Amino acid sequence: MGWLNAEVVQAFGVALATVIGAFTARQAGQVRKLRDRVTELETQDRTDIERFRTMVRLIRTLLHHRDELNGLLAQRAPDVKPPEAPAIPDWLTAEL
Repeated sequence: MGWLNAEVVQAFGVALATVIGAFTARQAGQVRKLRDRVTELETQDRTDIERFRTMVRLIRTLLHHRDELNGLLAQRAPDVKPPEAPAIPDWLTAEL
């Protein structure tokens, strides 16, 4: 066991600590990037939700306005039938 002396064990320990330190530093950098990306995506998600809610409110307002215009048309020209509304997709029905 001539090769297993204190200097070799110490050198092996230092080399192992260096490898572990480098791996940990690399992982920490990747975790930092992923946290930044998650924060960015959460912010984007909140913005998208607000935009979607605004669009739904606009659609509801436009539908109400259309109904008012159809009511006025029915008063002025009762023989004229309003055009049929386009079909609303099932996935959007719950939002409206």
